[in-house]
Amino acid sequence: MTTTAPPSPATVRGWVAAAGRAISPHFPLETFIARNPVAGYEDLDWEGALGQIARDHGILLTLPEERFRELHEQGRISSADLIAALRFTVAEARATDTLVVGRIVTTVAEVLRQDLLVSPAMATGPSLPTPAAVLAPRVHARVDDLTARWLTATLGEGAWSGPVRRDGMWTGWRRLAAVDPTLSRQVRSGIRNTPADAASAIGVALDRWQLAGSAAEDFLRAHVLAQPGWSALVRHFTDGSRGVDLTSLVAIRTTLERLLLPADATLRVPAQTAPDEEARIGMVALALGADPSDPATRAVVGRTLALVTPATRLAVWQEAYERGAARALAPARGSERTDRPLAQAVFCIDTRSEGFRRHLEEAGPVETLGFAGFFAVPISFRPADGSPEVASCPVLLTPRIAITESSVERDALGRWRRRRIAEGERDATLDALKESPVTPFAFAETAGWVIGAASALRTLAPEGWRALVDKVKPAKPSTHVDADVVFSLEERVLYAETALRMMGLVDDFAPIVLLCGHGATVTNNPFASSLQCGACGGHEGEPNARAAAMIFNDPETRLALAGRGIRIPADTLFLAAQMDTVTDEVTLLEPWTVPATHETIVLELGHHLESARVANTAERSATLPGGSDAAGAVRDTERRSADWAESYAEWGLAGNAAFIVGPRAITAGLDLERRAFLHSYEASADPEGSGLETILTAPMIVAQWINAQYTASTVAPDRFGAGPKPLHNVVGTVGVLSGYGGDVRIGLPWQSVGVGQEARHEPVRLQVFVQAPIERVNTIVEASEVVRTLVAHRWVTLRVRDDENAPWMRWGRYGWQLDDLDTAEAPGIPVLHPETTTKEHLS
Repeated sequence: MTTTAPPSPATVRGWVAAAGRAISPHFPLETFIARNPVAGYEDLDWEGALGQIARDHGILLTLPEERFRELHEQGRISSADLIAALRFTVAEARATDTLVVGRIVTTVAEVLRQDLLVSPAMATGPSLPTPAAVLAPRVHARVDDLTARWLTATLGEGAWSGPVRRDGMWTGWRRLAAVDPTLSRQVRSGIRNTPADAASAIGVALDRWQLAGSAAEDFLRAHVLAQPGWSALVRHFTDGSRGVDLTSLVAIRTTLERLLLPADATLRVPAQTAPDEEARIGMVALALGADPSDPATRAVVGRTLALVTPATRLAVWQEAYERGAARALAPARGSERTDRPLAQAVFCIDTRSEGFRRHLEEAGPVETLGFAGFFAVPISFRPADGSPEVASCPVLLTPRIAITESSVERDALGRWRRRRIAEGERDATLDALKESPVTPFAFAETAGWVIGAASALRTLAPEGWRALVDKVKPAKPSTHVDADVVFSLEERVLYAETALRMMGLVDDFAPIVLLCGHGATVTNNPFASSLQCGACGGHEGEPNARAAAMIFNDPETRLALAGRGIRIPADTLFLAAQMDTVTDEVTLLEPWTVPATHETIVLELGHHLESARVANTAERSATLPGGSDAAGAVRDTERRSADWAESYAEWGLAGNAAFIVGPRAITAGLDLERRAFLHSYEASADPEGSGLETILTAPMIVAQWINAQYTASTVAPDRFGAGPKPLHNVVGTVGVLSGYGGDVRIGLPWQSVGVGQEARHEPVRLQVFVQAPIERVNTIVEASEVVRTLVAHRWVTLRVRDDENAPWMRWGRYGWQLDDLDTAEAPGIPVLHPETTTKEHLS
């Protein structure tokens, strides 16, 4: 190789930043929320991304072709959907002209259909290899191990994190690794002689391997993706709070690799294995009934097969697979309730709410609505117990206002807070004793008999343990949030009008409007925040529901809303509530605010909520491993919430597939199997379209993140999932390892998407249904780059109709087109065999 000038540090940093986009930032456990792990590829068309991800990560972002073929044989993917998917994805497949293959008269579409059914499946190799992975796999494993150990120590809260946060990742590692006794003297000397600048150290490695241009970029990308979990976590902490950065991480890896490999090692780029096109042509020709040995036949088949790549075939299969899911979840034409309901209950758009809403409407005269669980109130929340302030809003937003939980019972609140602080200090002390390298044995000798008995009780009788803890826990005094103080009148009116217009609740108010946030009560679950409200940043929705209720009940706010055309009746009371998604129990958060005039209505509503709970837990329990029968479903969910050995507390958002924006009437009565995000919307209540714009640029984006994360954790659990829960080893608050070392796991545990070897989540792209004027949606898509990217590059499927009597229109490659989901059978593809071939057929 010819010698090239080393790249500048600025160039190296740019290359590393570009390489980093191959993996999305990973949120730590305390704020774990969904994120598309391959969001950096969204600027590519869906098909192009499939191929690039396969090359970079060594995985498929869809089911493998063999599995698609099994689903086709089983009828899950119909022949009609497969043909329609071909015609939607491949423009040439729409042609009706005949194609002569030997003595067979057929069409382009039929040739491509046979290609889908019989050709060798798309194969993937390992992820983009580093030099060590090619030359000496044991050295590669050693680099991974040393890097993981260093990051485990520095990203935690222990003593090793101090030098890194003070001096920066590269400087801290360079100083400490130079005296690491587990490294040879030669390696330690090489570390001391490495440039003090991380980018310059990477430049030394590039010079060592004589890499430049695209080869250098591939080299850096390979090191970023060698341990995607650690890279994703480092990307999240680029704010400097932990002193880490991606350039330093790559510098550590490339320096270790350079020093651990022999000085005379020569890099050999492995040859790419090309697919056997000749075998593919022969298999398709044979499937058509033509002679595979005929040169003319092979030429025609070869030209036709050149229209699609292996990634295109996957895209066709995926499209056909998703058509079945979309058909099952498509909204209908419903009729609206005419009488004033007993109550209106606003739930988060979370898919888990869909089942509960359905059962609640069946239980009594209650109308339900869907809205993002932060209720349009982006806040930071300061709990009354003095625990740290949390941002209770979508991560797309930055809260400007902090609300505080307080109480008029100041003395009682002070006593309760002191006991809570004492409990926290006790727990922290116990954790320190258990984790200290000096005290665990003495601690076990003195306190082991107490902790052992408590552990036995927790294991054998989790519900009894929970009841005991609740009994000795100090009672929390009644509290309120100061939203009426921290928000100005103008802000309160803005938030109230925005929320009401977005959900279409601008008239016909019920006597009670329940604002129901949600959270999940689980025990010993590192991924507990993944079960909380995603719209609240991975926290419970309680503070947002309480703040929103206070704003809606404020007389000044209501008076100002009336001037804007929204008149809330004097007898309408907004109440904050919280639903536990593990047990389906709905609890009023501030029952002391209910006046005597509404007590009877609230009592009746409580009965309907309990009926919905019983019905929904019975439905959910039947789908959980080891689930109870309907009679014992409520108790079974209570046990799951208290059991510290339970891997399947609930299914979370498994199965999510659709995001439906429109009035409740179009989904009321439909059993969507807890697979749809339901966002209420009335186009007539949003004349300027600002509400719809917010829905499509915020909740829909978050829903796509959730959908993408569940998909990635299902199709590539080893790469983008967190592995089985029983193997988890928690690293501080930042993540989990599978066992004692290796890469930090990203994505969801297998118990969130599957049982045993069987996946329970169907990996389909988000199917978006919007009932609103198509011109309004067009304007939003054109104005929002992020929405336009997802729609135009087909990372989501967007269907729109003006009203419930209009047909669904779908965004395709060339703009809007009439959707054909309702078509029972796609037009057949003629296949004419030799005995029926005539001149008329050929003309």
